[in-house]
Amino acid sequence: MRVIDSSSLVKFFSKEKGWERVAEVITEGVLTLDLSIKEIANAFWKKVNKGEMKEDLAIKILSDLIKGEAISMANQDDYLVEAFRVANRNKITIYDALFIALAKSSKLELITSDKGQYEVALKEGVKAYLV
Repeated sequence: MRVIDSSSLVKFFSKEKGWERVAEVITEGVLTLDLSIKEIANAFWKKVNKGEMKEDLAIKILSDLIKGEAISMANQDDYLVEAFRVANRNKITIYDALFIALAKSSKLELITSDKGQYEVALKEGVKAYLV
């Protein structure tokens, strides 16, 4: 089991370059935050408006995520205090820090497609993998 962030999930669902590596990780078992649904929805909104994704596909994926049929989700509120500390120490957003806090608290590797988040995770003592 590993923690996966929104950037990697968007890469996978949108079939962006390198999505196959994310698929391999997902099949091994992943955990994410409920926050990721909102971040994925926002990324899909941008892609739909740019003509890079069909609206019905975006809605189908989001519906599956909401039902909890696609990926296990943790409650972001449980990690907010630690995320606030991580964000302040490293001058990153709470959003990115939440995934680091989840991985740190769960003692799981973090999977991300965000180089900055990857570097902070390593600095925080979290094993991380950049996809």
